[in-house]
Amino acid sequence: MTNLPKGISKRGDKFRVSVMVKGKRKTATLKTLEEAFAALQQMKIGLFDVTSGQYTTWNLKTAWEHYVDHRVAVSPHSTANHKKFAWYGKTILNHFGPLVDLDDINQKTIAEFFDELTVSRKYSASVVNYMGTLLYQMQLHAFKRGRKRIQPERMQGMKLTKGRIRYVTDEEEIRMLDWYDRTARESFGDLVRFYLDTGLRKSEALRLKFRDVDMETGRISIWETKTNSPRHVKMTHRVRHILEKLARGQNDQNARVFKHIAERKFYRVWIDMREAIGLGDDAQFVIHTLRHTCCTRLLGANVDIRTVMQWMGHKSIEQTQRYAHFMPGKLDDAAAALDTLATVK
Repeated sequence: MTNLPKGISKRGDKFRVSVMVKGKRKTATLKTLEEAFAALQQMKIGLFDVTSGQYTTWNLKTAWEHYVDHRVAVSPHSTANHKKFAWYGKTILNHFGPLVDLDDINQKTIAEFFDELTVSRKYSASVVNYMGTLLYQMQLHAFKRGRKRIQPERMQGMKLTKGRIRYVTDEEEIRMLDWYDRTARESFGDLVRFYLDTGLRKSEALRLKFRDVDMETGRISIWETKTNSPRHVKMTHRVRHILEKLARGQNDQNARVFKHIAERKFYRVWIDMREAIGLGDDAQFVIHTLRHTCCTRLLGANVDIRTVMQWMGHKSIEQTQRYAHFMPGKLDDAAAALDTLATVK
């Protein structure tokens, strides 16, 4: 057999591992290449018992905790914390069981998890795909550290639609904001208004700090972005009103503007609102729809496309052009131009 990892050689129908650790050579013979690779990794960090030929795999709870600790430690964003991953971890642990051995998570059990997320829970494609990525990366994290013997399997992904882009109509906006006000959830309604008028991504708004808000210039600065390119947006009248209200009595400029709103609570209230106004079955009516709405309204107001691109923080003009078909007035103008130019009436 060729291309074996350094430190592993074939011995008959088995695999021999040999590695120097702190000046001492450690060896072991394993039945499969996967076991040999896991043993090699564990030997390097002193976890493999050469005498018994045993090594310790992680259970799911331990693997998840180690993975999240790693993600938080290496994150380039200071706002990354364990709370961000709490809901995803709870969903994964509840499905598989916290004490399940990582080697018992296989193609079959992962397919069952996919069915639960899509068929039973009806989560959006983005949530399902992110959950699958976390599950795979957690297992890979353990595998590279010799805590999982079997190469991790990827979960099936859902195709993200590139067709219709859902946005909030004027009538829907009236209904949903009225619901927030009538049910004494004005603070959640203010955050919805903020998203509609700024187009910020969900995470961008939730980590916005008072120091990033300049009431004199009416400018909001977003420093930590998905594209790693800071940008600025201007306040509308209702955004200014919201920010002025939240800033009263606030002396800590490093405090988050929407610190009083928990992300998971905001999501649950959104689901309640969606059901209450008769849109519970509309899987595309998600929080990110508010960002889509801001973009379509800017283009519909004839703001030039490059300005919209910069406002939204898109990487390319092509991303912004996806929203161009929401400007029916432009089509009317084009048809009128052709009528004017026509030589035959």
